[in-house]
Formats: sequence, C-alpha cells, structure tokens
Amino acid sequence: MSDVDPRKDPRFRSFRAAAYGVHILVSTLFCLWLIVNVSRSVAAMTPEKRTRAMGDPGVSFRECVDGAQSLWTELESQREGLVRKAPARSVDQEWMRFRTAWLERLRERESRCPKSPELRTLFLRLEEVSDLYTIHAVQYAGEVGGAVDALQAAFDAARRSPASDQAP
Repeated sequence: MSDVDPRKDPRFRSFRAAAYGVHILVSTLFCLWLIVNVSRSVAAMTPEKRTRAMGDPGVSFRECVDGAQSLWTELESQREGLVRKAPARSVDQEWMRFRTAWLERLRERESRCPKSPELRTLFLRLEEVSDLYTIHAVQYAGEVGGAVDALQAAFDAARRSPASDQAP
C-alpha cells in the first residue's frame, strides 16, 4: 500500500478549496477591473459619431471632400513629424492627444456632410489610416524610440567633445 501524497493531505482539503476560491475571486476581480479601465480609456480616446444638429444646413459634397482632404493633410504632416520629436519615447502620448482632437474634427466634419456611399467610404478610410498611424506611433515610441533617443544623445555628446573643434 502506498503512502498518501503529503501535498494532498485530506486534513487540508478545505484550506486548498478556500485558497483556490480566493485565487479565482482575486483573478476575476483583477480581470474585470482591467476590462473596465481599458474600455474607459478607449472610449475617452474615440469620440462618438455625431448627427447633424437640427437647422444645420450642412455643407456641399465638394466642401466635404475638401474638408476630408485638409484633415488628411493635417494627419499626414503630424505623422511625418513623429520622427522629429524629442524624446522619441514620448511620441505615442503626443500622438494620442493629437488623434483625439483630430477625431473630434473628423466627426464634426462628417456630421455636416450629405449622406453618400462615397463620402462614407472616404471618412472610413481616413479613420482607418488614423488607426494605423496610431499603431505606428506606439511601435515607434516603444521599439525604436529608445534607440533614437540614445543616438541623439551620442550626437550631442560628440558635438560637445573638445575633439570636435580640432581640424583633421
């Protein structure tokens, strides 16, 4: 006859059950807390779609296209500026602030436009590109940002070096 496994001593069965219960409870509460906070964060960064206000005459199809073009130009110039920002590790936070304000302008512009499949597609594509640029900003700040900041520091140190004033 084999001995009872000391890790499964029947005297501690109720303690093990309580420990498992506490573990499951704490894990569940943590997951719920995380889900709620991520949901709040996403909601804060993504403005709701708007409807046209009563009495607002809206704008013409052409004005909508021109407005979308100006939003695209603004988005693209901001994206190009990402690599020039210092410190590079913080570009994701700056991008998020810009993106939220930009999305507000996009929603406002879109709400004043006439209903049309072409305009709907245009605004959806603008938002899709904005989302992809957001991924780019986060990846740049997290993966490349540290190396870029270190490179900039090395350039600054080399320029401050007494050897930089010497002729060859």
